[in-house]
Amino acid sequence: MILSAAFSPCPNDIFLFRSFLERHEGFSLLNQITIADIATLNELALQNRFSLIKISAALFPKVADNYTLMEVGTIIGCGVGPLVLASDPIAPLKSIATPGETTTAHLLCKIFYPNAELIPMKYSEILEAILRNDVHAGAIIHEERFSYNTQLFLRADLGKLWEERTQLPLPLGCLVVSKTVPQTIVDILTLALRKSLFLALKDPKGSENKALEYSRNKDTAVIRKFIDTYVNDETLVLSNSGKKSLYTLSNYVSCLI
Repeated sequence: MILSAAFSPCPNDIFLFRSFLERHEGFSLLNQITIADIATLNELALQNRFSLIKISAALFPKVADNYTLMEVGTIIGCGVGPLVLASDPIAPLKSIATPGETTTAHLLCKIFYPNAELIPMKYSEILEAILRNDVHAGAIIHEERFSYNTQLFLRADLGKLWEERTQLPLPLGCLVVSKTVPQTIVDILTLALRKSLFLALKDPKGSENKALEYSRNKDTAVIRKFIDTYVNDETLVLSNSGKKSLYTLSNYVSCLI
């Protein structure tokens, strides 16, 4: 059976999929691998294009007819999430750039800044848009969360706001598998992903170097911080608390459509 997979170049995804990317023995289950930014991945999921795909947690309700949630590979932030950065420390945030309408960051901005104009744009353009004052603020994800320009001011950590409101961790992204994939294959894939994660954890330096190959940021300390923050127990096995947080986020999606 041909299994296609798509995921992001973020350090946590490369960390998880390292054994598949390097074609280690026993990791040939994924025949076709595509790496793309999260907004593109979300669009591909809406088109039902891949057997296995990483998506924004906020998108899951919209693809649930075609995809099932994997219990491995979920990204859960514990008191951390996208950052809202601005060029002014106190000015009202009337416009906020987001990395795409389908992203979790966009949904969180809708929740916590209901009166702001949200402006989806290519993620790589957000920081410059803030610095040029094209927008009052921007929602920052990926490695830039740990390395943003010191000219900018942190206005909010959306993960912290979410946890204060819901008393739950923040689901940021998840792996979903096509309902056309037989359950026996899903079970094998789940075990293989967990084994890949264990192997990455056993060789953190090699896994960090692999992540550096795909990252825009070449600072090893940033890559390590990213992995330490977003690769956790929930990545290995999604807990009941993690499932509850996804359910809660999905309810917000339904209310805000």
